[in-house]
Amino acid sequence: MDGEKIKVLLADDHKLFREMLFHFLSEEEEIEILGEAGNGKEAVAKTGELKPDVLLLDIDMPEMNGVEATKIIAKEYPQTKIVIVTALEEDEFIFQLIKNGASGYLLKDSSLAEVLQGIKAAHSGEALIQPKIVNKILRQLVKLMDNPPIPAPEEIKSLTAREIEVLKLAAQGANNKEISAQLFICEPTVKTHIGNIMHKLNLRDRVEMVLFAVQHRIVSLKNSAPNL
Repeated sequence: MDGEKIKVLLADDHKLFREMLFHFLSEEEEIEILGEAGNGKEAVAKTGELKPDVLLLDIDMPEMNGVEATKIIAKEYPQTKIVIVTALEEDEFIFQLIKNGASGYLLKDSSLAEVLQGIKAAHSGEALIQPKIVNKILRQLVKLMDNPPIPAPEEIKSLTAREIEVLKLAAQGANNKEISAQLFICEPTVKTHIGNIMHKLNLRDRVEMVLFAVQHRIVSLKNSAPNL
């Protein structure tokens, strides 16, 4: 992937905000802006047409909101990572977007550098979510612990014992460096395990790993707080 630019699509109904992002991101050598969308339906259509690596998506848009657009895009175009950039921060609203397949969640008071970091993180299978947003997601995740566990799919049996260890630590918020230190393995090996886990369980990113681990009771969040 060295030398390849990250292809980005911008979707926001505020033209001025899109232009600001376009101007900033166009200055980055690692980024290629494929196009813009002014509403949810257009975002879905252009994602299918242009096949971006990352979609920067607002929520409160005409014709189709970002929640529904996220659900459709995550299902039909799973190769595209979705980073929400919005002014909305209601707990259940945020959690629904994460469940629908968003790989990152940034508020519009984020710095442009944070937006760039969010794009890079999503593209590499990570997730950049602001700390106060993480706390909101955590509250919803803990609520899931009060629901009956979802039976684990057959695919869980394909994980090795080491991959289960990595899954548990990743779901508790440990990054690759921390997993490496705890399991006494090198970081490239951790990255390989993460990739294998996602492939075997058909997961998009670390956020989905947390949801999977909580829903199937592979990890408990009662006494831990994932950093996502």
